[in-house]
Amino acid sequence: QVLSLTYMKGHVAHAGFPEISYGNFANLLCRAGYKVARVEQTETPDMLKVRKKNMPRGAKTPKVVNREVCSILTLGTRTCCFLDDNRVFDENRDVHIGPLLSIAEKPLTDRSAEPTLVREFGVTLVDAPRGWVTIGQFQDDALCSNLQTLLASFGPSEILYQENPNEKEESRTQQTLQSLLKAYRVNSIEPCRIEVVKRSESFPKSTAINPQIRKQLDRANPVRPWDVQDTLNELRRIDYFSTSCDSHGEETKEGRSVESSWPIILQQAIENVTANGLVLQSFGCSLYYLSRNLVAAELLSMGIVNKYDSPTSTFVLPEMVADSSLEYEASISAAGQSAKVDAMSLEGTTLHNLEILASIADNKVAGSLWSRLYHTKTPHGSRMLRAWLLRPLFIKQEIDKRADAVEELACGSAASACDEARRCLSECGDIERLLSRVHSMGGSETNNGVPIAHPSDRAVLYEEATYTRRKVGDFSKVLKGLDRATRIPELFESVDIDSELLKKVVRKVDNGGCFPDMRKELDFYFDNLDLDKCAEGKFEPNRGIDMLFDQACDDVERIRMDLREYKREVSQELCSRGRAEWKYINTDPDKKDKYLIELPASVRVPGDFVMKGKRGSGAKQVNKYYTAVVEDLVKELEQAYDLIQDRRAKGLQLVFAKFDSQRALFEAAASATAILDALCALAQLASFPGYTRPHILEYEGKAIMSFEQARHPCVEGSGTSSDFIPNDLSLGAEGAPERVLLLSGPNMGGKSTLLRQTCIIAILAQIGGFVPAEQCSMTPVDRIYTRLGASDRILLGQSTFFVELSETASALRGATNRSLAIMDELGRGTSTFDGTAIASATIKHLVERNQCLALFATHYHNLLDWGQHPLVRLGHMECMVENEAGGDGSPSRVTFLYTLANGPCPKSFGINVARLAGLPTEVLMEAGEISCEFEKEMNQGSLRAKVEEAIISKDYELVRRLWSQIQS
Repeated sequence: QVLSLTYMKGHVAHAGFPEISYGNFANLLCRAGYKVARVEQTETPDMLKVRKKNMPRGAKTPKVVNREVCSILTLGTRTCCFLDDNRVFDENRDVHIGPLLSIAEKPLTDRSAEPTLVREFGVTLVDAPRGWVTIGQFQDDALCSNLQTLLASFGPSEILYQENPNEKEESRTQQTLQSLLKAYRVNSIEPCRIEVVKRSESFPKSTAINPQIRKQLDRANPVRPWDVQDTLNELRRIDYFSTSCDSHGEETKEGRSVESSWPIILQQAIENVTANGLVLQSFGCSLYYLSRNLVAAELLSMGIVNKYDSPTSTFVLPEMVADSSLEYEASISAAGQSAKVDAMSLEGTTLHNLEILASIADNKVAGSLWSRLYHTKTPHGSRMLRAWLLRPLFIKQEIDKRADAVEELACGSAASACDEARRCLSECGDIERLLSRVHSMGGSETNNGVPIAHPSDRAVLYEEATYTRRKVGDFSKVLKGLDRATRIPELFESVDIDSELLKKVVRKVDNGGCFPDMRKELDFYFDNLDLDKCAEGKFEPNRGIDMLFDQACDDVERIRMDLREYKREVSQELCSRGRAEWKYINTDPDKKDKYLIELPASVRVPGDFVMKGKRGSGAKQVNKYYTAVVEDLVKELEQAYDLIQDRRAKGLQLVFAKFDSQRALFEAAASATAILDALCALAQLASFPGYTRPHILEYEGKAIMSFEQARHPCVEGSGTSSDFIPNDLSLGAEGAPERVLLLSGPNMGGKSTLLRQTCIIAILAQIGGFVPAEQCSMTPVDRIYTRLGASDRILLGQSTFFVELSETASALRGATNRSLAIMDELGRGTSTFDGTAIASATIKHLVERNQCLALFATHYHNLLDWGQHPLVRLGHMECMVENEAGGDGSPSRVTFLYTLANGPCPKSFGINVARLAGLPTEVLMEAGEISCEFEKEMNQGSLRAKVEEAIISKDYELVRRLWSQIQS
C-alpha cells in the first residue's frame, strides 16, 4: 500500500522491485513509520562452490548463497549513504532530518534545592547524516519544560525511551513523559517514530559464514541497553573510536589505552559515572539501537561527541580550557552544545509563542522569524545560523564581536567581498554531510588495518556501476565544494578587516586566521584522479594514496633487486656460457612457478640448484632450476603481489580512506564556511531598509531596553509592510525607570504584536544581527518568558487555563532581574474575579520578586491601579471610536491606530471585534445593551465599592454573593 506494489505470482505472497529503487522505497517506508531491513547476498555462486568443497564430511551442505542483514533503516538512523535516494536532501535544503533521541529518566528524591524540579533526564541525540552525537543530563519540572525545549530545538525524528518501570513514583513520572512524546509526535511537522526499549533486549545473531566475523558482530544475550557497565564494556570490545582523529587531526597511536581514543566529552563523562549515570544510560540505549541497526561503527567512528547544555544541567565535567573565537562559534553548531558560554535561554514554549521556527497558524516555516533570517547559501551554514537563533549570546563582548563582523560585511570595507563570497558559498554544497558520506565510503578499518566485519563490505551488489557513479559524484561534490571554499581567503586578501572574528574566519592560518590551507591536499586528488574514469570503474591506485599499497610496491621492487643481485653473485661461479644464458622465467605477477632459473643442460650448476623441469632435448635442452634463496624471495614476492591485488580491488575505497584521514583539516574549512555563511546571512538582513545595529549596554545594576520606531520583522515582511505602524518603547532607561509596562487597549489593537516584537528584537540583537528599528539600546537578556495565546494540550490532559498558569509559573520561578517576560491577557480562562486576582498577584511578583523587564497586556481595568507604582508604567494601544455605544446598545465602530501611548484605555471594545467576526446583528445589538446595563450598574458606585472593599478585605464569601447578584 505504501509503495503501490502488487503481489507477484507464487505460493508465497511477495512483491519485487529493481535494486536501484531501494533508496526511494526505503525512504517512503521510513516516513510511513516502518523499519526497513536491507538483506544482501554476501556470497557469489563460485564462492558457494568453494565453501561446499571445504565442508567437513557429514556436515549439511548449503544449497543457496549466503545472505546477511546489512542495515536496518528507521527515521532516526538514515545515514543518507550512496544506496539511499539523496536527491530529496541534496535538492531541497529545507528538508529537516531530525536526530535520533534516547531518553533516560528518573524521579528526583531530594528536592530541597529546588522543589519545583521533580525529575531528571539523560539524553543522547544522534544526527545520523552528519555522524554527530550530543549528550546531556538535566533536571526538569512536572511539565517537562526543559525537555519540551530540547524537542522544539532539535526536532527529533525518532525517540527511544525506557519501558515502564515497576516503581510507582517512576511510573507516574513516565506517564507524563509518554503523554508529552505523544503530543510532540502529533504536532510535529515531520514524521516522528517512538519506540520503547526494554531493560533487557535480545540481540539478533549474525548469519556471516566466518565465525570470527560472527563473534565480532554478535553481542551476548540478553543485552541490557540501559546498563552503564554493559555500555562501557561494549565500547571497549569494539573500540568504535579508534579510527577517528583526535583534536589535532592525528590518528590515535598504538600503546595508548582504549579510552584515550574516545572523544573528550565521553572520556570526561565516565570519570564520574555516578553523577553522569543517566546520560551514560541514554548513550547505552543509542549504542544498542545503532548496533542493532548496523550503523554504529559508521557513525561513532566519526568521533564527534558534543555536550548539550540546559539551565538545569547536572552533567558533571571537569573544567575545560576556553576556546578561541572561531572555536567558540564552531562549538555551538548545534543548539545547546557549548557549556562554556553563557547564552540567552529560550524555552520550547517561548519558541512556539514567538514563532521562532514555525508559524503558529499552519506550523510551517513561512511567517516565522527563521524565514526572515534564512538567507544562507549552504546547508551547513543554515544549521549554524539556526543554532545561533536557538541560543542567542549573552556576553556583551561576544555579541559585539559578532555584530562587528556583520556590520563590516553589510556596509563596511568587506561588503563587496561578501557578495563574491556568497556566490562562492552557493557552489560549496553541504560539506559537513558530504564529509560524513566519504567517511562511510572509506570502509571500516582500524589503524592497524584490521577490518571491522560489517556485512555491507561483503555485499554483492548488482547495480555496482550505478553506486560507483554515486560515490564518485559525492566525492566530486566535496572536492569541488572545498575547492570553491579555498577561494574565500583570496576574496578577502586585499580587504582591510577590523573585525577580529571575521579575520579568523577568512584569513588563513599562516596569516593570523583559522581558515585551513588545504590547497596541497586538494591538488593531490585533482592531479591523481580522473573522476570521469573513476565513475566508469576504471581506477588504479597511484603512489601516495594508500600506505599498504605503497609498501607492497616497494617490497616488489626490493625483491626484484634482490633477485637480480642473487643472479649476479651466483653467476660468477658459472662458466661464461652460464653467465651469458642465465635467465629468469615466469616473471609476470599472474604466472605460476615464478622466477625459475633457465640454464643450458650442459652448464654445471652449484649443489643447491634443484631441477624443476626441462624443455627441449639434446644439445638444445634447457633445464629449469630453483634454489632455497629464490624460493624464499618468491614467497615474499607472492605476498606482496597479493597485497597489491587486495588493495587494488578496494579501488576507490583507498582514495576515500585517505581523504577521510585528513578530515580534521576539511572539517575546519566546513566550520569556517558555515560561520561565514551565517554572518553573511545576517549581513543580508542588515542591508534591508530600516534595519540598524543595536547598541548593547553594559549591565550596571539594572536592565535597560529602549527602542525607537521598532517594527515586527515578520509582520512587516508579510506583504503589508507599508501599512505597519512602528512604535517606541522604553523600560528601565534614563527618564523612563519603570520596569513593567501594563498595556491595555482594544481587542485587535496590536498589543500582542508589540509584545512579540519586543522579544524578537532582543533575540535579533543578541545573535549579533541588526534590528528593525531606528534606534535600539539594551542590556543583554538572559531569559525570555512568554504567556501568549489560548490553547489546551488535550493529549497531556491540560486545559487552556492550566496551560496559561503553567507558562506563568515558569516565568515567576525562573525570571531574574536580567530577564524579559511578556504576558498577554493572563486570567481570562477563569472567572473575572479569580482572573483579576491571579493577574494582580502576578504583577506584584514580577515587580517585587523577579524585578525583571515585563510587558503585561490585560483587559482587566482594575489592574490599572498598578500604574501608581513607581516601577510600573501604564500604556495603551490607541484607537478612534465612532458612534460610541449609548443606551440603545448600538455597537461602536473602532479604527485601530496601532500606536503605543501613555496611560490607560477605558474600554476593550470587544463587541467591535464581534462585528468584524461577522456575528449576527441581533446578537451584536443584544450584547451592546447588556454591556451598557452592566457597565452602568458597575459605575453606580455602591456595588462597585462593595466589590472592591470585599476584595481588599479578602472577604471571598461576600465576593461570591455580590457576583451572584451581578449575574442575576
